[in-house]
Amino acid sequence: MSAIAMPMLLATLSGCFRSGDPDDAAPRNAGPAPTVGGAVTGVPTPEAFGRDDEDDDGPAAPVTGAAPAAAAFATAWARPQLDAASWLKGVTPLCIPRFATQLRTVDPANLPASRVTGRPRATYPVRDGGGQFAVPTDRGTLLVSVADVEGRWLVTGNDFVRAGR
Repeated sequence: MSAIAMPMLLATLSGCFRSGDPDDAAPRNAGPAPTVGGAVTGVPTPEAFGRDDEDDDGPAAPVTGAAPAAAAFATAWARPQLDAASWLKGVTPLCIPRFATQLRTVDPANLPASRVTGRPRATYPVRDGGGQFAVPTDRGTLLVSVADVEGRWLVTGNDFVRAGR
């Protein structure tokens, strides 16, 4: 099986094996990956990019809105000069509630990037209500996972890969 076909197959199949609270709009693996000394130690599974169809009866969001949602989050995220309350106020409306709650522990002063330097590029195909985008920044690449939640693209998780790694 090719290197491209396998991740696509895994992303497709992962939506068939959901567990957890059916009333929660967030995938279980949507949290930020832990880092040690700036190195990425975990990457969200393809399940984190999918849609939680169990309770979503709303209209589907146009696929063309996924990249702008990732870009908006990246721009709001890459602001280490802000105090924590202002930073959180900027990113929260762009995220599913579970992920927004996780972001409460972030100290913006510790963010590795201070500005977005390019457009988002899909790293997982945007389909089945989810996708992932790589957004270039001044210090590396911000990976942003998005999902269609009741007709709106929201961020379900992020990760950061420092430049030169």
